[in-house]
Amino acid sequence: MRAGGDGATAIGNRSDGSSSGREYKLLEELSTVWKEHRITMVMVRDIFMYMDRTYVPQNRRRPVYDLGLYLFRRVVWERRIDDDLEETEGGGGGRGRLLALEQGEGKSDESPTLGNVTSLLLLRVVHQDRMDRLDDAPQRIALCKSLIHMLLELAHASGDSRGGAASAGANAIPVYERDFEEVFLGESQDFYRMESASRLSQGAGLGAAVDGAASSSVVPRDGVDNDNSFKPPAKYSAMEYVHHAQARLVEEKTRAALLDLPAQTRVNLMNIVETELIERHAKTLVEMEGSGFACILKVVAGSPAVGSVAAGSRVSMISGEGSSSDNNGVVVDHARIADLAAMYELFSRVPSSVNHLRDALSERIRLDGRSLVRDQETNVAPPAAFVKGVLAMRERFHAVVTEAMKGEKKAQKRMKEAFEDFLNADARAANCLAVYVDELLRVGLRGADERKVSSELDRAIVIFRFLADKDVFEAYYKSHLAKRLLGNKSGNEDAERAMVSLLKAECGYQFTSKLEGMFNDIRISKETAEKYRSHKKKSNNEVSNDSRDAENGDKPVDVEVSVLTTGYWPSQNVPPCILPPPVRAAMDRFQKYYLNTYTGRKLSWQTLAGTAEIRATFPPPKGSSKPRRHDLTVTTYQMCILVLFNNRDTLTLKQIREETQIPEDELRRHLVSLCTPKHRILKKGSKGKAISGDDDTFTYNSDYTSKMTKVKVPMVSMRDATASAKSDGAAGSSSAAAASSSTNTGLVDGSSTVPASVEEDRRHLLEAAIVRIMKARKMLNHNDLVAEVTKQLAGRFIPPPQFVKKRVESLIEREYLERDEADRRVYLYMA
Repeated sequence: MRAGGDGATAIGNRSDGSSSGREYKLLEELSTVWKEHRITMVMVRDIFMYMDRTYVPQNRRRPVYDLGLYLFRRVVWERRIDDDLEETEGGGGGRGRLLALEQGEGKSDESPTLGNVTSLLLLRVVHQDRMDRLDDAPQRIALCKSLIHMLLELAHASGDSRGGAASAGANAIPVYERDFEEVFLGESQDFYRMESASRLSQGAGLGAAVDGAASSSVVPRDGVDNDNSFKPPAKYSAMEYVHHAQARLVEEKTRAALLDLPAQTRVNLMNIVETELIERHAKTLVEMEGSGFACILKVVAGSPAVGSVAAGSRVSMISGEGSSSDNNGVVVDHARIADLAAMYELFSRVPSSVNHLRDALSERIRLDGRSLVRDQETNVAPPAAFVKGVLAMRERFHAVVTEAMKGEKKAQKRMKEAFEDFLNADARAANCLAVYVDELLRVGLRGADERKVSSELDRAIVIFRFLADKDVFEAYYKSHLAKRLLGNKSGNEDAERAMVSLLKAECGYQFTSKLEGMFNDIRISKETAEKYRSHKKKSNNEVSNDSRDAENGDKPVDVEVSVLTTGYWPSQNVPPCILPPPVRAAMDRFQKYYLNTYTGRKLSWQTLAGTAEIRATFPPPKGSSKPRRHDLTVTTYQMCILVLFNNRDTLTLKQIREETQIPEDELRRHLVSLCTPKHRILKKGSKGKAISGDDDTFTYNSDYTSKMTKVKVPMVSMRDATASAKSDGAAGSSSAAAASSSTNTGLVDGSSTVPASVEEDRRHLLEAAIVRIMKARKMLNHNDLVAEVTKQLAGRFIPPPQFVKKRVESLIEREYLERDEADRRVYLYMA
């Protein structure tokens, strides 16, 4: 029932056993007298029952039993006891003791009453029980219970002996509240205030703190136990304090039940204990160095990123005991979470204190999240590592909210807001998530079962929900999806469609309509390719009659075309390069077949997205007469570059540019890819990785060797490159993508800015939304229009008010809207 009593003492208890026995004897005698008086008054009431029913109501007199209570209060409870003490104690010791107790209430000028002394002795018993120093606790608690019942019953005795029953109720003196409850609650408050302060303070400075807190005690310092048994405790950890406070709360509740305190007293008592133990020290328990809620939360969060601030300041490693790893490999320290749950359970008794826990949770998420963002800004980790770090954070903090904070709605909201805060600082998070999903669908889910696929995609969607710039994610995701589909890189087709379905469920049909159109184009392109192959077999085109095929030994190039629908696919406004004549002839044959089959259509060739497989023949090695042959899988641009070296061994950058018409950035990137140490098909004249200028030379490397017959030449990532052309190709074919041209997307992995193409789409979406709203409402003020537009576009992006204002001004200039002459902040729709 009791917690260890190492707190400061508000009511002292002497080590003198005889004095304690006399005080306890007084309580026993009073209880015995009260019981005898009560039995006697019941008997007298029964004798005078007729008088109580007739005479008393008619003459407005006090009932017999109530009169007995009144007399007991006046004669016994309120009796001055200084003369009686001198007689019963045979000296001044007892009187001096009780007078010393009375001085604590500021009544040194009057003799104490029996009621005063009894109340103080009751408080002493309770205090000793709290300090775990009470002998025969059950018997003494039962004795206190009977005396408290006496006090409650004495409240029926009024101060006017002729007031009658009605007057007795109106003028009843609250003996219990006046003589016991008030001082009992005050003493309880002082006791727990000093005890909590002592447990959260350093032992060296504890004495002064305790003395200062004891100044409001109902008992003076002279009554404090002077046996030197009290020693200032050392500083306790936050969790030790939490467990002690929980034990104290249970103990106090049990004691109140044993004393049979009135319901209101119990409520007031528990409020005081909770205030002193919890509310007063809530912030300290959260921020306590080494053991507070924030510190434990930091350990649970783990190390969010290599080299980050959170990783560097982590106080301890997560121990294996009590920790577990879920199916995603995220370690969750359930032992620490149990500590957090204990603190939350304690704080939840005082709802306002839980705000400190929510604040600490939110701040921890923001700090760890910003450290991940800084790692991205300084290129410490790749984009996919950023998302993996966020996912690990989310797993751990979700466990904290679910297990420690019982899934509280407010905590869930604060967690969501904290993640959104750092993820939406710029467009970087949307970019990184698209890269992560791309790696997942290309490699991560290859050969995975349905359960694994569903789990991984659901985790990605959780991060997607936090994003405000969903349209930025869509742009990057569409770009990566196009490369996977065109390069046949998708590791799991079912996972691809499952991801689109999840995005559709989150954002609606409009968000995924183009993505679904891309899948449909690939399906139709495969059917078209099959039909074209059948057409060629029927036409018996094994030997070409086109003079352009002479460079290929009069054999037609096998071309495989993906026909893409304008508007579905991300395309760049890049003019086609100059293709080798045999490839150009093959493309013309396909175009003729396609336009004859599907009338009314137009093809626009996108050579940037194509791949090719070419057979390169190198001189035989020393000691051999057999030439070396390698099948090189390259991009369309690399194919165009390599074919130029059939006729010349050395070319300058300027010559290659003029003969291929490849854009400058892409030309440099593809040339560097052909000059890497591992795949040095060409030798660069200048030293270093970069190309020095137009006069830099490139020479055919006749000494190129590889252990593999089929060699895939990878693309390098050049600084300031505007797009990636890394891709695979189908064996034995040259591939190109046909699509209509569109605006330059400007998509760069790892960029924190919104792509220009997305900005342009936002302008159109915003203007369309404004016109749609104004057409329906006819008249609307500026603030309402901003709110309505934001609500409609929240599924794709959150438009800043300044951006909305600019679009409104543009629509006014183009006479879609006009301002109201009476109020310039009100807009009118112009039909």
